[in-house]
Amino acid sequence: MVDKKISCAFGVDLDAVCGWLGSYGGEDSPDDVSRGMFAGEVGTPRLLKLFDRLEIKTTWFVPGHSIETFPLSAK
Repeated sequence: MVDKKISCAFGVDLDAVCGWLGSYGGEDSPDDVSRGMFAGEVGTPRLLKLFDRLEIKTTWFVPGHSIETFPLSAK
């Protein structure tokens, strides 16, 4: 019997705040900005810890706006 291997790829888009800017008709709402801030300040570190703990290799796509806004998360 042939051993089967399951492969999976993980890609993360760290759009954070810039993913919400100008959405829904062009007006920025405090709720949208809050979602983006949570992604950069809380969500990203959580994902990094999870992937590290499970030894999962990932690919991250990060816009320049997110790198400038959350430089520690982007490292």
